[in-house]
Amino acid sequence: MFIKINIVNFLKKHIKKLSITILIVLIIFIISNYYSNLFTTFITIVISIMILYLLRKNNIVKMITQSYKELKQVSWPNYKDAINITIIITVVTIIISLIIWGLDTLLINIISFITKLKI
Repeated sequence: MFIKINIVNFLKKHIKKLSITILIVLIIFIISNYYSNLFTTFITIVISIMILYLLRKNNIVKMITQSYKELKQVSWPNYKDAINITIIITVVTIIISLIIWGLDTLLINIISFITKLKI
């Protein structure tokens, strides 16, 4: 009963926003039939942002301002540290890739030996 009343009140308050949202979603589906996937993806992202803005205007502004404040508090690495971290990540990625490649080759050979199939 309580949930039903809240839904009805929500619909009464936001009927204009919800109708605009439904109209926009229908337009997206119509456009997606005639244009490329890249364009449809772009339009979908823009429309989603608009819908969020329409439904929760104050929360989005609050989130953006809080994110900006958080970014000011981040301590970014200097150039030398960034290069060192990049080199470490590259080397570790190559080593793990070689390990996975070796295990894959080993497992393929074991399975083909057991099943007597040549791959």
